[in-house]
Amino acid sequence: MTRFIPFQHYNPYFKTGLNKALIESVRESSEKIIFLSGWKPDCVNIGYSQKIEEEVDLNEVKERDLVVVRRQGGGGTTYLTEDGEITWGIVGPEENFPEDVNMIYQDICGKIASELEKIGIKAEHEPINDIVTEEGKISGATLKREDGVVYIGGTLLYKTNPYEMFQVLTPGEEKIADKKIEKFEDRVSSIKEESDASFEDTVEALKKGLLKGKKFSRSELKDSEVERAEELADKYSSEEWLYRE
Repeated sequence: MTRFIPFQHYNPYFKTGLNKALIESVRESSEKIIFLSGWKPDCVNIGYSQKIEEEVDLNEVKERDLVVVRRQGGGGTTYLTEDGEITWGIVGPEENFPEDVNMIYQDICGKIASELEKIGIKAEHEPINDIVTEEGKISGATLKREDGVVYIGGTLLYKTNPYEMFQVLTPGEEKIADKKIEKFEDRVSSIKEESDASFEDTVEALKKGLLKGKKFSRSELKDSEVERAEELADKYSSEEWLYRE
Protein backbone atom coordinates (compact mmCIF):
# COMPACT_ATOMS: atom_id res chain seq x y z
CA MET A 1 0.00 0.00 0.00
CA THR A 2 1.27 3.45 -0.95
CA ARG A 3 0.87 6.52 1.25
CA PHE A 4 -0.39 9.46 -0.81
CA ILE A 5 0.20 12.91 0.65
CA PRO A 6 -2.00 15.42 -1.23
CA PHE A 7 -0.79 18.69 -2.70
CA GLN A 8 0.03 21.56 -0.40
CA HIS A 9 2.36 24.53 -0.44
CA TYR A 10 5.40 24.38 1.81
CA ASN A 11 7.93 26.93 2.95
CA PRO A 12 11.01 26.41 0.69
CA TYR A 13 13.33 25.57 3.59
CA PHE A 14 10.83 23.10 5.03
CA LYS A 15 10.31 21.55 1.57
CA THR A 16 14.07 21.09 1.15
CA GLY A 17 14.20 19.35 4.52
CA LEU A 18 11.08 17.31 3.77
CA ASN A 19 12.70 15.50 0.86
CA LYS A 20 15.36 14.08 3.16
CA ALA A 21 12.92 13.53 6.04
CA LEU A 22 10.74 11.33 3.82
CA ILE A 23 13.73 9.33 2.61
CA GLU A 24 14.61 8.64 6.25
CA SER A 25 10.98 7.78 7.04
CA VAL A 26 10.78 5.25 4.22
CA ARG A 27 14.08 3.69 5.29
CA GLU A 28 12.60 3.06 8.73
CA SER A 29 9.08 1.99 7.72
CA SER A 30 9.55 0.47 4.23
CA GLU A 31 6.35 2.30 3.19
CA LYS A 32 6.19 3.81 -0.27
CA ILE A 33 5.22 7.50 -0.38
CA ILE A 34 3.91 9.65 -3.23
CA PHE A 35 3.46 13.35 -2.54
CA LEU A 36 2.64 16.60 -4.34
CA SER A 37 3.82 20.02 -3.26
CA GLY A 38 4.29 23.66 -4.14
CA TRP A 39 6.50 26.51 -2.98
CA LYS A 40 5.33 29.43 -0.85
CA PRO A 41 6.67 32.08 -0.82
CA ASP A 42 8.27 32.37 -4.27
CA CYS A 43 11.91 31.34 -4.21
CA VAL A 44 15.16 30.90 -6.04
CA ASN A 45 16.47 27.34 -5.72
CA ILE A 46 20.19 26.89 -6.40
CA GLY A 47 22.20 23.71 -6.84
CA TYR A 48 24.45 22.32 -4.13
CA SER A 49 27.72 23.43 -5.71
CA GLN A 50 26.62 26.83 -7.02
CA LYS A 51 27.49 30.24 -5.55
CA ILE A 52 24.57 32.55 -4.87
CA GLU A 53 26.48 35.67 -5.94
CA GLU A 54 27.18 34.16 -9.36
CA GLU A 55 23.66 32.90 -10.04
CA VAL A 56 21.31 35.45 -8.49
CA ASP A 57 20.78 39.21 -8.55
CA LEU A 58 20.58 39.71 -4.79
CA ASN A 59 19.19 43.24 -5.15
CA GLU A 60 16.35 41.90 -7.25
CA VAL A 61 15.77 39.10 -4.74
CA LYS A 62 15.52 41.63 -1.90
CA GLU A 63 13.25 43.94 -3.86
CA ARG A 64 10.84 41.10 -4.67
CA ASP A 65 11.06 39.66 -1.14
CA LEU A 66 12.12 36.25 -2.48
CA VAL A 67 13.57 33.35 -0.52
CA VAL A 68 16.87 31.80 -1.64
CA VAL A 69 17.29 28.11 -0.86
CA ARG A 70 20.11 25.68 -1.62
CA ARG A 71 19.07 22.10 -2.32
CA GLN A 72 21.04 18.95 -1.49
CA GLY A 73 21.42 17.90 -5.13
CA GLY A 74 23.19 19.38 -8.13
CA GLY A 75 21.90 21.05 -11.25
CA GLY A 76 21.15 24.63 -12.18
CA THR A 77 19.25 27.47 -10.58
CA THR A 78 15.46 27.57 -10.82
CA TYR A 79 12.91 30.27 -10.09
CA LEU A 80 9.86 28.75 -8.36
CA THR A 81 6.56 30.55 -7.80
CA GLU A 82 3.46 29.77 -5.79
CA ASP A 83 1.24 29.33 -8.85
CA GLY A 84 3.84 28.39 -11.43
CA GLU A 85 5.05 24.88 -10.58
CA ILE A 86 3.80 21.62 -9.11
CA THR A 87 6.47 19.42 -7.58
CA TRP A 88 5.98 15.67 -7.30
CA GLY A 89 7.93 13.03 -5.46
CA ILE A 90 8.00 9.25 -5.12
CA VAL A 91 9.97 7.64 -2.29
CA GLY A 92 10.20 3.90 -1.74
CA PRO A 93 12.40 0.93 -0.86
CA GLU A 94 14.94 0.20 -3.56
CA GLU A 95 13.56 -3.28 -4.19
CA ASN A 96 10.28 -1.73 -5.39
CA PHE A 97 11.96 -0.24 -8.45
CA PRO A 98 13.75 -1.65 -11.50
CA GLU A 99 17.52 -1.39 -11.48
CA ASP A 100 17.40 0.27 -14.89
CA VAL A 101 16.92 4.01 -14.34
CA ASN A 102 15.58 4.36 -17.89
CA MET A 103 12.73 1.96 -17.09
CA ILE A 104 11.81 3.96 -13.98
CA TYR A 105 11.62 7.23 -15.88
CA GLN A 106 9.78 5.62 -18.79
CA ASP A 107 7.09 4.22 -16.50
CA ILE A 108 6.51 7.34 -14.38
CA CYS A 109 6.87 9.99 -17.08
CA GLY A 110 4.76 7.94 -19.48
CA LYS A 111 1.87 7.70 -17.01
CA ILE A 112 2.00 11.42 -16.24
CA ALA A 113 2.02 12.26 -19.96
CA SER A 114 -0.99 10.01 -20.52
CA GLU A 115 -3.03 11.84 -17.87
CA LEU A 116 -2.01 15.26 -19.16
CA GLU A 117 -3.70 14.41 -22.45
CA LYS A 118 -7.00 14.40 -20.57
CA ILE A 119 -6.57 18.11 -19.79
CA GLY A 120 -5.64 19.02 -23.34
CA ILE A 121 -1.86 18.53 -23.28
CA LYS A 122 -0.39 16.26 -25.95
CA ALA A 123 2.71 15.15 -24.11
CA GLU A 124 5.14 12.25 -24.19
CA HIS A 125 8.14 10.94 -22.29
CA GLU A 126 11.42 12.02 -23.84
CA PRO A 127 14.38 9.95 -22.60
CA ILE A 128 15.93 10.09 -20.30
CA ASN A 129 13.94 12.06 -17.76
CA ASP A 130 11.73 14.68 -19.45
CA ILE A 131 8.11 15.13 -20.47
CA VAL A 132 7.72 17.21 -23.62
CA THR A 133 5.11 18.58 -25.99
CA GLU A 134 5.55 19.93 -29.51
CA GLU A 135 6.14 23.33 -27.89
CA GLY A 136 8.94 22.24 -25.56
CA LYS A 137 9.84 20.67 -22.24
CA ILE A 138 7.05 20.75 -19.67
CA SER A 139 8.52 18.62 -16.89
CA GLY A 140 11.85 17.20 -15.79
CA ALA A 141 12.75 14.62 -13.18
CA THR A 142 15.68 13.47 -11.09
CA LEU A 143 16.48 10.25 -9.23
CA LYS A 144 18.52 9.56 -6.11
CA ARG A 145 19.42 6.30 -4.37
CA GLU A 146 20.32 6.56 -0.69
CA ASP A 147 20.75 3.79 1.88
CA GLY A 148 18.36 1.36 0.20
CA VAL A 149 15.77 4.02 -0.67
CA VAL A 150 14.94 5.50 -4.08
CA TYR A 151 13.69 9.07 -4.44
CA ILE A 152 12.31 10.27 -7.78
CA GLY A 153 11.22 13.87 -7.96
CA GLY A 154 10.12 16.25 -10.67
CA THR A 155 8.57 19.60 -11.43
CA LEU A 156 5.64 20.19 -13.76
CA LEU A 157 5.47 23.72 -15.17
CA TYR A 158 2.00 25.24 -14.90
CA LYS A 159 2.99 28.70 -16.10
CA THR A 160 6.24 30.58 -16.67
CA ASN A 161 7.31 34.21 -16.88
CA PRO A 162 10.75 34.20 -18.52
CA TYR A 163 11.14 37.99 -18.37
CA GLU A 164 10.69 37.99 -14.60
CA MET A 165 12.81 34.86 -14.24
CA PHE A 166 15.83 36.21 -16.08
CA GLN A 167 15.77 39.46 -14.16
CA VAL A 168 16.22 37.43 -10.97
CA LEU A 169 18.49 34.61 -12.13
CA THR A 170 20.83 36.34 -14.54
CA PRO A 171 22.03 39.77 -13.42
CA GLY A 172 23.54 42.07 -16.02
CA GLU A 173 22.01 43.52 -19.16
CA GLU A 174 23.87 41.10 -21.41
CA LYS A 175 22.20 38.15 -19.70
CA ILE A 176 18.62 39.39 -19.90
CA ALA A 177 18.75 40.24 -23.58
CA ASP A 178 15.76 39.19 -25.66
CA LYS A 179 17.79 36.49 -27.39
CA LYS A 180 18.27 34.69 -24.05
CA ILE A 181 14.55 34.81 -23.32
CA GLU A 182 13.69 33.65 -26.82
CA LYS A 183 16.08 30.71 -26.46
CA PHE A 184 14.39 29.76 -23.17
CA GLU A 185 10.92 30.01 -24.73
CA ASP A 186 12.03 27.84 -27.65
CA ARG A 187 12.77 24.88 -25.39
CA VAL A 188 10.31 25.24 -22.49
CA SER A 189 6.52 25.19 -22.43
CA SER A 190 3.84 25.11 -19.71
CA ILE A 191 0.32 23.87 -19.08
CA LYS A 192 -1.17 27.35 -19.26
CA GLU A 193 0.39 28.01 -22.66
CA GLU A 194 -1.22 24.92 -24.18
CA SER A 195 -4.43 24.31 -22.23
CA ASP A 196 -7.30 26.02 -20.42
CA ALA A 197 -6.84 23.63 -17.48
CA SER A 198 -6.79 25.27 -14.06
CA PHE A 199 -4.00 24.79 -11.53
CA GLU A 200 -6.32 22.47 -9.57
CA ASP A 201 -7.14 20.45 -12.73
CA THR A 202 -3.43 20.03 -13.34
CA VAL A 203 -2.76 18.88 -9.78
CA GLU A 204 -5.52 16.28 -10.16
CA ALA A 205 -4.14 15.01 -13.49
CA LEU A 206 -0.66 14.70 -12.00
CA LYS A 207 -2.09 12.85 -9.01
CA LYS A 208 -3.90 10.35 -11.26
CA GLY A 209 -0.79 9.77 -13.33
CA LEU A 210 1.41 9.05 -10.34
CA LEU A 211 -1.16 6.78 -8.65
CA LYS A 212 -2.24 4.91 -11.78
CA GLY A 213 -2.39 1.17 -11.09
CA LYS A 214 -1.43 1.56 -7.42
CA LYS A 215 -3.29 0.77 -4.22
CA PHE A 216 -2.99 3.81 -1.98
CA SER A 217 -4.36 5.49 1.09
CA ARG A 218 -4.57 9.23 1.60
CA SER A 219 -2.22 10.36 4.35
CA GLU A 220 -0.94 13.44 6.12
CA LEU A 221 2.66 13.94 7.12
CA LYS A 222 3.52 12.09 10.32
CA ASP A 223 4.50 14.18 13.33
CA SER A 224 7.97 12.64 13.21
CA GLU A 225 8.34 13.65 9.54
CA VAL A 226 7.26 17.22 10.26
CA GLU A 227 9.64 17.48 13.20
CA ARG A 228 12.54 16.14 11.17
CA ALA A 229 11.78 18.44 8.21
CA GLU A 230 11.63 21.44 10.57
CA GLU A 231 14.94 20.43 12.12
CA LEU A 232 16.53 20.20 8.68
CA ALA A 233 14.88 23.49 7.62
CA ASP A 234 16.91 25.23 10.32
CA LYS A 235 20.05 23.86 8.71
CA TYR A 236 19.01 24.73 5.16
CA SER A 237 18.08 28.32 6.07
CA SER A 238 21.39 29.01 7.82
CA GLU A 239 24.00 31.38 6.41
CA GLU A 240 26.54 28.57 6.68
CA TRP A 241 24.52 26.35 4.31
CA LEU A 242 23.35 29.05 1.90
CA TYR A 243 26.76 30.65 1.46
CA ARG A 244 28.85 27.51 1.74
CA GLU A 245 32.15 27.54 -0.16
